[in-house]
Amino acid sequence: MDFAGKTAVITGGSTGIGKALAAGLAAEGMRVVIASTNQERLDSAAAELRAQGAEIVTAVCDVADRDAVRALAARVEVEFGGTDLLCANAGASTYGPYHDHGDADWDWVLDTVLRGVTNCIQAFYPAMAKRGSGQILMTGSQTAYAPDRLLNHGPYIAAKGAIHALALALRVEAALHGVGVSLLVPAMTLSDITVAGQRSRPERYGSALPRTEPIVVDGAASPSPDHPRALSTEEVAARAIAGLKDNVAIIATHAAMKPVVQEYVDRIVAAYDLAAEFPRDAFS
Repeated sequence: MDFAGKTAVITGGSTGIGKALAAGLAAEGMRVVIASTNQERLDSAAAELRAQGAEIVTAVCDVADRDAVRALAARVEVEFGGTDLLCANAGASTYGPYHDHGDADWDWVLDTVLRGVTNCIQAFYPAMAKRGSGQILMTGSQTAYAPDRLLNHGPYIAAKGAIHALALALRVEAALHGVGVSLLVPAMTLSDITVAGQRSRPERYGSALPRTEPIVVDGAASPSPDHPRALSTEEVAARAIAGLKDNVAIIATHAAMKPVVQEYVDRIVAAYDLAAEFPRDAFS
């Protein structure tokens, strides 16, 4: 995609990676619509980005609200002729062990992290497919590529795992219609996501669980010391935009995590090796 003069929509665009994506894409010449649940944070982010010369439009939108997402897509269609790049980036997470989670905790995370993405796809993708152009960036998570390494983030990890599968499945179909789909896989990022996620919890989901620190489980592999464990939001956004320019399927941002992912994949492959050793005549 030639970004100049095109329109991007970024959910979760007022803070963190979303805000950094807005800055980076605006620098590429895009008009950027940042969406979030809080007008005050949107206004603050927009003022900062506009001071840098960015063309920014704000939209209050709860991605868990399907009608609100469709209204956003319709607004962009009317005002700007459609969406060229959708960054489905909004996120939220609970904290604590699985047995402490109630139904509302699961509902909030799945509604925001997973259904927030599917709502965006339902609202934005059909028009892209009909037009024969566009790109979709889904923000996944390193936790989905090593789901048993980090405890006390259960629903979030489950939702991100589903997004990883969805992104790669949709990419094959979307390519037939001239639409690119990329999966962004960030790891530790220097942002306020842990705070932002909790403060955005709507009242309908009740009160948040007490804050519990995530627990890293030491496995057979550790992150590579040759690369930084944590990146700034700007670094993550820059790598995402570079990947979008080349229509990369999986945009991994943290090279340090390769050994951890390799160990996880090796365990999966080993399970199939074990299956191959099972006697074929065991049930004959």
